[in-house]
Amino acid sequence: MRTELIAPDAAGIARAAALLRAGALVAFPTETVYGLGANALDPSAVARIYAAKGRPSDNPLIVHVAAPEEISRWAVADERAWRLVERFWPGPLTLVLPSRGQVGVGTVALRMPSEPIARHLLALSERPVSAPSANRSGRPSPTTAEAVLEEMAGRIEAVLAGPAAQVGIESTVLDLAGPVPLILRPGDVDRRQIETALAAEVGSEAGSRRSPGTRYRHYAPDVPVHLYAGSDAWLRREIAAALSADPEGVYIGLDGTAPAGARGLLARDLGELQRELYRALRQAEAGGAQVIAAWPPASPQAAGVRDRLWRAAGGQVTKEPEGSGEAS
Repeated sequence: MRTELIAPDAAGIARAAALLRAGALVAFPTETVYGLGANALDPSAVARIYAAKGRPSDNPLIVHVAAPEEISRWAVADERAWRLVERFWPGPLTLVLPSRGQVGVGTVALRMPSEPIARHLLALSERPVSAPSANRSGRPSPTTAEAVLEEMAGRIEAVLAGPAAQVGIESTVLDLAGPVPLILRPGDVDRRQIETALAAEVGSEAGSRRSPGTRYRHYAPDVPVHLYAGSDAWLRREIAAALSADPEGVYIGLDGTAPAGARGLLARDLGELQRELYRALRQAEAGGAQVIAAWPPASPQAAGVRDRLWRAAGGQVTKEPEGSGEAS
């Protein structure tokens, strides 16, 4: 199969929408990452997403819609949902709601992206669009059209080329199907923002089997990602030692916490760290690194970045030994 690269002009978006209606797989830009879209009402098209990605069949998909008014067609939304839609849509928040049965079994995860190209595509497709990240399962998500082609060329019909993703990690997934709102996957919209919008406490089941992108080793390059837990002084020593052992080793974290001479993603702030995270993982792999040493911020707002790095590391964290003399 030849994968067509489509320009994001009016004619190109119309062509991409026609391909979706015909059952094709089309990758397209969103503000979070590039998504791999299929007509959510076409079971064979949705099944092709799983085949193209090599995605486990029990890993659910998010359905993208063009407007808030579409929620009531596909799901049952209560006052909490509409309050969050008013505050965060369009944007990087996915809501898990009771399904009306046409898409989703029992519940359906819905999102309205803010990227204008995505919104235009969804409106023209006249269909809800299932769209996980446009990469092979378990790999770092693509934030550019070029990264999509590296992953999916020959596996899908088309890539609608657009700008690089501005958020850089997948959406927050919030379950509203029960009495207590639960974060199933952290993202750019953090827990405090949601609690403020709802004027209520929000729980967490991060890693739940009911959320996309929270199982198996995920977001991972073919390079070991090392995470550490301990005092700042111990962290600096461990990361410096790991990087000194590999001339091509890469650091991922804030510039202020980087060891002297470190190379990689030395971000000025959390926004840059989040936006450039997947690109940095891919570049480390392409550059021949044997180790990626990461030090994500500990702030509540950085929960999404910590989650992605923890999964990229396969859930493995090197901890400071007890009795080392450092306060952890």
